Amino acid sequence: MRLSFRSSSRRAARTRGMVRQSGQSMAEFLIVAPLLLFLCLGTLQFALLYQAKSTLDVAALEAARAGAVAHGSMAAMQSALARGLAPLYARNASEEGFSQALMRSNSDIAGSSTIAVVSPSDAMVRDFAFARPSLEDGTTHSEIPNDTLMYRDSSLGPQSNVSIQDANLLKIRVHYCYDMYVPLVNKVLYYAVNVIGSTGTGGLLTREPADADQDPYGHPQRPDPLCRIKLGDGTTTGKWPLALESEAMVRMQSSYRLDAASDPLQATDISSR
Repeated sequence: MRLSFRSSSRRAARTRGMVRQSGQSMAEFLIVAPLLLFLCLGTLQFALLYQAKSTLDVAALEAARAGAVAHGSMAAMQSALARGLAPLYARNASEEGFSQALMRSNSDIAGSSTIAVVSPSDAMVRDFAFARPSLEDGTTHSEIPNDTLMYRDSSLGPQSNVSIQDANLLKIRVHYCYDMYVPLVNKVLYYAVNVIGSTGTGGLLTREPADADQDPYGHPQRPDPLCRIKLGDGTTTGKWPLALESEAMVRMQSSYRLDAASDPLQATDISSR
């Protein structure tokens, strides 16, 4: 009887110890689980950002190539940029899916991207551009010549301090707003990048924008005029834009025309393509 009582006491003690250990493990899991979930979501969002940046790099190069053969046409570069960014909008691998992705890309870049021509600069245009009649349309354009470059004078321009050969390098900078849509992480990254001054009464998880009556953008200390969104709109749509930039440089395959570089597509023209 005494041995049986001792063994029963030991089993009861082991059972109580297991219950306490199980309760402690559950409490630790409840503390760690939200952080682990956030890290997993963050990894997913950064993977998507890497994919978007890689796609933007290729799209920027495609845009530069389109401009190089079209006299630096901004319209041609915008259209090529939309084609290059179409994979980000694709939802199924079919001809119809590609058409829909291209339509969404064309419509989206009208308000969420800019293309800046870094080279040729205004100084290069002043140094080397002159009026030349065009055999294509019979009009006269102010352009930097692209023919017989190896035989042209390679002296440096007085304002640009580069040669005409270097003035025929087309360099563009693309600024694109990528909509992050991984829950919670997208909002945290947007707040961190823009240095949002104040959050709602419930913190980042609040459904109400902070100071909506004073500044619906949340008083950002590092605002991006193109890639910004009202906090209320971001909460409603679940999309928070993040600015991505890419540069590309190619050699001009046609003469650079100043008027072609300032012919951006209108929103109606883009959506109809």
